Amino acid sequence: MPSRSLTKCTYPGCMKLVRGGRCPAHSGTVRDPAVKKLYNSARWKYMRAVQLGKEPWCADCLEGGDHVFASEVDHVRPHNGDPKLFFDDGNLQSLCKPHHSAKTAQEVWHA
Repeated sequence: MPSRSLTKCTYPGCMKLVRGGRCPAHSGTVRDPAVKKLYNSARWKYMRAVQLGKEPWCADCLEGGDHVFASEVDHVRPHNGDPKLFFDDGNLQSLCKPHHSAKTAQEVWHA
């Protein structure tokens, strides 16, 4: 049976190749349960769908003149678990996966 192809570790900014999930260095890192609850809420899922419908293009790609579909909804200012900032629709932007991952990695490394 063929083996699964390698993909990047799912930890923001990590470039190590793994069979799936996270590399050994990041396998023990988990999202705060309170923040995970915010992302799993019906309110967030609705807001995310509205944002992607309203702004279907990646904001960063548009600045460069490219039209790339957004797949991620980003918090412009990191919410750090604050529900008020988390659910502030004025704090959202649509990004493609590479731009969102790069921004998140910057925030993680500079926190």
